[in-house]
Amino acid sequence: MKGKIHIFIVLLLLCVSCQLTTDTKHRSIGFDIAQSGDSTSITVYSPWQNGQVMAQYMLTSPLERVVCLSATHIGFIRELDMMHKVVAVPRPDRVYSFSEADRQRIKDLGDDLQPNMEAILLTQPDAVIISTYGEGDELPRRLETLGIPIFYCNEWTETTPLARAEWIRFFGACLGCLDRADSIYASIKDAYTQLRVMGNGQLAIDKSIMSGMSFRGTWYVPAGGTFMGNLFHDAGARYHYAENPSTSSIPLTMEQALQDFSSADVWVGCNANSLAELKSIDPKHTWFNAYQTGQVYNFYRRTLPSGANDFWESGTVHPERILSDLQHILNGDTSALYYALPLH
Repeated sequence: MKGKIHIFIVLLLLCVSCQLTTDTKHRSIGFDIAQSGDSTSITVYSPWQNGQVMAQYMLTSPLERVVCLSATHIGFIRELDMMHKVVAVPRPDRVYSFSEADRQRIKDLGDDLQPNMEAILLTQPDAVIISTYGEGDELPRRLETLGIPIFYCNEWTETTPLARAEWIRFFGACLGCLDRADSIYASIKDAYTQLRVMGNGQLAIDKSIMSGMSFRGTWYVPAGGTFMGNLFHDAGARYHYAENPSTSSIPLTMEQALQDFSSADVWVGCNANSLAELKSIDPKHTWFNAYQTGQVYNFYRRTLPSGANDFWESGTVHPERILSDLQHILNGDTSALYYALPLH
């Protein structure tokens, strides 16, 4: 870690409880930022224990060299025009927005769940930015043995699109461009809010929506309180599980899915590239009205042969683009889709 970077980190995984306040349900509950003079304090809260502090960071100068262990983080950093600070990632070929120069410069750490620890050390980063996936996650403990500061970014646990997008402010605080991040987020919030108002007002067209597909006999659909559930609501669509407040996916049998969604007007978010492939996965997929009318969409428009998908990069930063796609689909206009792609 470079001498000019001063970082004070307090890890409080189990022992500190804080009272959280939120302006609306769209406000991020995963972090807080406070500035005092030349110092920036970032507090990250535990997704697993409500109200408890997971980590606290005090920066007196910005991070200059960072390792990112999730392609989603690249979406935020790219938006802030701070890509020159990224020194290593797992599987650069799985990052959609990398330029050829990025791929040549940025070190490949191998598998994202088991990154090459020696390679991380060789890049001499100021910090490793990591998402956690449960209290028993072993990767943070392995990284701690390197003596490199770990910055926890748990944007994926936010259940509303704007709350997830607000993590751009976390990256702005880390990288020394919080004012820029605030300005970008304000524009995103305004654009999303305008679309949400239209979706639940003058653009409402009374169409129903369904999501997912059968996988090994189980069909997982988003509850109303999830990221996608909130997007469906904000787009103005009717959704069978809209009133279910759960923030988790709901497992259904094929029979239950048919009962709930057989007459849905549009089908989004299936993991297939064509209607023929969707049929080959399970012939019962053809029993749904949306399949029969050809109103089936995936989110593969911006992908690479390697499997990189911009939906998980810029889509996290720009939920207004996803919302716009949903509204265009509901209105039968596929000429301006950004992430969504109709199956043929």
